[in-house]
Amino acid sequence: MTWMPLPALRTFVEVARLASFKKAADSLNVTPTAVSHQIRKLEEQLGIALFERHVRRISLTREGARLYPVLDEAFGRIGEALETVRRDASQSSLVVAATMAVSTFWIGPQVRAFRAAFPELGCRILASDDVVDLSGGDADLAVRFQRDSDPNLESFDLAPGRFAPVAAPSLDPQSLQETPLLAFEWASPHPEAPDWERWWRSAGLGRLNSGRIVWFSDEAHAVQAAMGGQGALLANLSLLGRELATGVLQRLDGPVISYGQFRLVRPRGRKSSVQEAVWQWWCSTLSGRA
Repeated sequence: MTWMPLPALRTFVEVARLASFKKAADSLNVTPTAVSHQIRKLEEQLGIALFERHVRRISLTREGARLYPVLDEAFGRIGEALETVRRDASQSSLVVAATMAVSTFWIGPQVRAFRAAFPELGCRILASDDVVDLSGGDADLAVRFQRDSDPNLESFDLAPGRFAPVAAPSLDPQSLQETPLLAFEWASPHPEAPDWERWWRSAGLGRLNSGRIVWFSDEAHAVQAAMGGQGALLANLSLLGRELATGVLQRLDGPVISYGQFRLVRPRGRKSSVQEAVWQWWCSTLSGRA
């Protein structure tokens, strides 16, 4: 097998792509004379003409047209491989975005396990109830509670949303009619999102006095108030699996409203081996946590 010089092959791909010696020279940051020399040398080594020269334009010969897509794909794969190696070498930290509540009750408790699994990789938890722009590089991945999936992101379903009243064990579960009702404001309100009035009707408890509801601006503080015995919270049971299992909170009797889905999401596209390993770890860990 006769090996062709890579610079000449790369030059051929650029000339074929741009259909111009001058434009290829500008793209490669060399002179048009250097481009012509590389192409002539390549044609001599192959023993075939790759371009037909016309007065004001060039075009690929039949042989050149066969060669171009193969080399173009090959250089594309080389570029992807080099980018993967570069990302692997530069990936020294990970940013995980989640709401305040998910950061508190899901992500935070997994920090020690994450450090054990990836001791060389730093981790930053970006806790915000605002939707973080993953495409802009603000985070590597995020846990989101969504009604509908985002087609622009790769996603993994973690747990469905299941809403029912919860309260601290110190609260009498039979006294819901007199107990303060805790609620949190949805970051992205939707008409179908569960609320106390909807649950109250489903439970057949008559008309609800909305003045009894104490509103929190974020879900995490509403959960903490419920854990502190301050009232009953219409909570997402999937979020609080550990707290319910350990008895920190108890689920009160009544219907369960299904709504939404917890998903782990990340930008689409090729990922480094480190990014893929981290993604798989969080998928496994958080789906088990839920």
